[in-house]
Amino acid sequence: MTALDLLALPDVGEEFSFSDEHELTRASARRFLAERCPTSEVRRLMDDPVGHDASTWRSMAELGWLGTTVPQPLGGAALDPLHLALLFEEQGRALLPSPFLACQLALSALELAATPEQAARWIPPILSGEQIATLAFEEPSGASRGAADTRAVPARGGWVLVGVRPHVLGAASAGLVIVPATEPDGGVGLFAVELPHPCVLVEAERSVDTTRRAARLVLEGASVPAAARLERSSRAVVERVEARGRTLLAAEMAGGIAAVLERTRAYACEREQFGRPIGAFQAVKHPIVDTMVSAELARSLALGAAVAWSREPARHDTLSRMAKAYASDAFAVAVRRGVQLHGGYGFTWDCDIQLWFKRAVASRALLGDALHHRRWLAAALGGA
Repeated sequence: MTALDLLALPDVGEEFSFSDEHELTRASARRFLAERCPTSEVRRLMDDPVGHDASTWRSMAELGWLGTTVPQPLGGAALDPLHLALLFEEQGRALLPSPFLACQLALSALELAATPEQAARWIPPILSGEQIATLAFEEPSGASRGAADTRAVPARGGWVLVGVRPHVLGAASAGLVIVPATEPDGGVGLFAVELPHPCVLVEAERSVDTTRRAARLVLEGASVPAAARLERSSRAVVERVEARGRTLLAAEMAGGIAAVLERTRAYACEREQFGRPIGAFQAVKHPIVDTMVSAELARSLALGAAVAWSREPARHDTLSRMAKAYASDAFAVAVRRGVQLHGGYGFTWDCDIQLWFKRAVASRALLGDALHHRRWLAAALGGA
């Protein structure tokens, strides 16, 4: 395999195009979110103790969003990952406050590592919207990618979990958290911990982005039964789940870039200076066009990774890292330009661009920042 092979998008031939079903998914999601999640609702939920709207969450479950890619025997729609990526793109465009990403990470872990019996126990309540689930994937050291800081010790026919997991998305609202932990043999096990638990402390974290809540999980010798360990757990499963998460997050960030572009362009056409809309000046036109180009590139990489998820799984990890790295930097540049082109108004609380600015800052660090993934890609390409 050469470096160019790694950089190429999935080879899916003529099949790679949006079907009528894909377009319906995108259009219906945009209509739903325009009705349920205007900017005024985003601002309201930023101050809400829970951080998301329960009725909107139930509606998303009724629409089948939660089980988009989940196999039909488990109650899902079994659609291809491109549908799910389009849902995330529209949610990023609307800046929807919800634990949707957290639930998708948990569902992926259950799909890949749970036995049929375990899946039948935990997946249906998630798909119905009755229970929020999440995955504790981050490490206190910030390294992520593993479970070295959390230990699982066999005890009394079950397991005892000890450790700290920071930045657990949606943990304060979750009834189930999948915890990766290092086992005595050095392997990684995934453990389904039901909350509340007497030996699990959930400490809400303060984040720059209050549209996506997270908490710190402190496992103080938390006992779980043997059946809580997902039977097909492995480090490879954790890596596959993270690759899926990167793909979805990159799609969401691409939607955020598009939203910033739309608002900045509209403002440039309305705001006048020297008797002309400021969008008529080249100094304003050029950065807007640059943002448009980056929005298209970010979207192409994210959707390419979504296609590889199911059609070229051997390359999905690489493509998801490319998509996440590019989207992280492009989103950061887009919101910075958006603030600048809004002038003094862009630095005020009333300007909506600041909402996407905060999401860009938080998302950039989530599931590995651009530097982390580019280092990995450099090593992979260097050895090709």
